[in-house]
Amino acid sequence: MSLGLITAALFERSLNHLLLQSPGATEALRRHAGRSVRFDLTLAQYDCRIADDGCFSEAAVGTPDAVIRPTPALVARLPFFGREAWRFAEYSGDPALLATLDRVFKQLNWDVEADLAPLVGDIAAHRLHAFGRDALADLAHTFSALGHNASEYMVEEAELMARGVDVARFNHGVDQLADDAARLDARLRLLEAGHA
Repeated sequence: MSLGLITAALFERSLNHLLLQSPGATEALRRHAGRSVRFDLTLAQYDCRIADDGCFSEAAVGTPDAVIRPTPALVARLPFFGREAWRFAEYSGDPALLATLDRVFKQLNWDVEADLAPLVGDIAAHRLHAFGRDALADLAHTFSALGHNASEYMVEEAELMARGVDVARFNHGVDQLADDAARLDARLRLLEAGHA
């Protein structure tokens, strides 16, 4: 079995696992049974059909009914914003199917504790999940603080970027200069007309 087939099977299985853990997800997709969806992940492309049970089934598709393509913004936000990051994907295709997929993806919720419990026990699963959640929150906070500090440094210390107040003041000055130039031009035209 090739690496591509293994990856496709893993993708399908993971996606269906999330669908089955999210109440109402498969029911919403059942209305679109038989429709095809392409997940274009740049490095790999997965074509699926929506099965009668509302899960995805790998299938060869010529022209899909819907295409979902992650953007760099989605990939950068996914670890920190989870399902909220999906709004940064590019969607194309049948509007009704896309609307359903959008609703379904926004409600996907991985029950990490339920998946870990058979491996490590309920208490350990709860603690591992809490630790992971807190670690991701701390990491997101750290990146946010680093971004804020970097922008503050570039504006205040290195003076590589202008402050918002300075930009507003500059824009106001440009607008005022444009108005003054327009008034001067109008006066010159009046003077030229008076001498003619």
